[in-house]
Amino acid sequence: MYQYFIYGLGIQSELKLYSLEEYPGITQDVTVHYGRVCEDITAKINAGIASSMNEERVWFRNDYGIFVILHGDEILIQAEEGTTEQEVASFVLGWCIAFLFQQRGSSAIHCSALEMKNQAVLIAGGSGAGKSTITLSLLNAGYRYLADDIAMVNPDNDFLIQPAFPQQKVCRNVAEGMNDNNLYYIDERKDKFALVNKQDFCQTPQKLTTIFLLYQYEGEAVKVERLKGLAKWNGIMNHLFLRDAYLSFGFPAEERDRCLKIAGNVEIYSIHRPKSKDTVAEICDTINRLVK
Repeated sequence: MYQYFIYGLGIQSELKLYSLEEYPGITQDVTVHYGRVCEDITAKINAGIASSMNEERVWFRNDYGIFVILHGDEILIQAEEGTTEQEVASFVLGWCIAFLFQQRGSSAIHCSALEMKNQAVLIAGGSGAGKSTITLSLLNAGYRYLADDIAMVNPDNDFLIQPAFPQQKVCRNVAEGMNDNNLYYIDERKDKFALVNKQDFCQTPQKLTTIFLLYQYEGEAVKVERLKGLAKWNGIMNHLFLRDAYLSFGFPAEERDRCLKIAGNVEIYSIHRPKSKDTVAEICDTINRLVK
């Protein structure tokens, strides 16, 4: 068994999770293991059902296998024949971990989480919005990252953002500008690379204070807006890592309530950047100014 420590939890895993650093002797909070799913799941799959969610169990089937998340402390994998360990690990560290933390009372935000001025700042945005580029620029300015792809936010834990693991996902256009032996290809579907970066990784939990939502638009100037009221709640809901899954399952009431608590306690800004201009430096200066 491999032993890891991510998002503040000790993980004991039968599956090797990328190049994550091992923590021998860590207290076990979560178990990740291979096995056969129970008969009721098999029966539902045979009936054409591919997924199901309730308060204690989430399961789904995809090209990599069948994944079951139980009680916030167990991930069961029935892998498809021919699936690589790296493909399975990528899914475990994405959707499975997000569902597991949802069961433990956290909202998984699709974002980069940075330590800036002794606080946590989240930078979110859809494909092409510039999240990776802005994040890398802020790291080059001396800030550190807590999580690259998913941040877990629990209002009942003082909004502390726990460190994930020292690996950053970057898209091809960003990767092509790098010359790093720790860069490797991980995702054929989304054409993503991973960069092992321990130097810029913050290992100390930080309190969340600010969220920036990045967008592209056809204008000529960077537009910044401090969101208020319902716009804050919608901004968080639209950047949940499990948003697409919830569109199928339905949004859990407790998830909506958590997003409302986050909106009421965190500053949120939208930043619209022109598609046709390089505004990275201006946006980084803006973020640096707004993080007090």
